[in-house]
Amino acid sequence: MDHYATLQVHRDADPEVIDKAYRALSMKYHPDRAGGGSQKAATHKMQRINAAYTVLSDPRARRRYDRGLDEESTSAAPAAWDRFMEVGLVGLFMDRVGPNER
Repeated sequence: MDHYATLQVHRDADPEVIDKAYRALSMKYHPDRAGGGSQKAATHKMQRINAAYTVLSDPRARRRYDRGLDEESTSAAPAAWDRFMEVGLVGLFMDRVGPNER
């Protein structure tokens, strides 16, 4: 997951720009504003927005994140995080247990 793309900001965006983008996206995708069946999708989108903002709004976390982008880390951690954000904890558990144990 690319946090900059999630918040729709450039990689060298100032903290004020990140805050403004977060507020705008929060207003747009907040689950309480979603109608009907799209609440689940809005909740998922807000989780991604919140995760991106948590990293990019903290200067130390942002530096670590940027350093990871620069090094194009081959770690499995980003893939695991993306999978967690996609299916949640129960989904990760279901991925680990075989079809016989479900």
